[in-house]
Amino acid sequence: MELLRFELLLPNFALVLARIAGMALAIPIFASSQIPRVYVAGLVVILSLMIFPAVAPLLPGELSLGQALTGMVGEFVLGEILGLAVGAVFFAAQIAGQVVSHQAGLSLGQVYNPLFDEETTVVDQIWFFSVMVLFFALRGHLAAVEAVLGSFRQVPPMMLVGGAALGDFVMAVTRSIFEAALRLAGPAVLALLLTSLIMGFLTKTMPQLNIFSVGFSLKICTGLLMVAVTLAHADGVVARELYDRFDDLGALMQQLSRQVIDAG
Repeated sequence: MELLRFELLLPNFALVLARIAGMALAIPIFASSQIPRVYVAGLVVILSLMIFPAVAPLLPGELSLGQALTGMVGEFVLGEILGLAVGAVFFAAQIAGQVVSHQAGLSLGQVYNPLFDEETTVVDQIWFFSVMVLFFALRGHLAAVEAVLGSFRQVPPMMLVGGAALGDFVMAVTRSIFEAALRLAGPAVLALLLTSLIMGFLTKTMPQLNIFSVGFSLKICTGLLMVAVTLAHADGVVARELYDRFDDLGALMQQLSRQVIDAG
């Protein structure tokens, strides 16, 4: 019966909505301009309505409009941190694609990608969509929903205590993104480096060879071949990155939960 008094629960629902919206906007899949904003807003509202009854006992009592607006800022920030952890593997895939594209010379043929609302290369898109398929195959979307539910149990709305833990977590996730990107792009970069060394040796031994016309095509073929080989064995790297980020997120929630208990 309490849930039927919806007009009195709107401030509490706004807190749940802010956390879900922050997470959705931090994940590259939902932050894309290719997806209509009305669909993203509808998804956020539906998820909030599904989660709201489960977390209703954890919500504060009656709130004023000013208290709700102030609390929404903290909830949105916490949602952004959740989205950063969930979308870390997508950011790593984008960086890996950009590195390989630059080394192979494919960055010269950038095209406009409406999914990211920016210019990208073919390798960027291949990496991103391949990782997205692996993400859903590994049930990362279900783990993300479970992480959100767990965050409400460990850090109830308006109970976030700021501190060094949030900054350290963001720095750790950022570092892990670049490490995962290097692991994904490493084989292709190494192969392209060896290709450059071979072309340099051919330039010295056979000056009559037009190394620019041959080398450009050779580097592109080598880059695409190594990307294909890496994608075939990238499931372990993607799975490990997902597991590690969710483990780090769980550790952060436990630390924030202890801070909430100490502050209470």
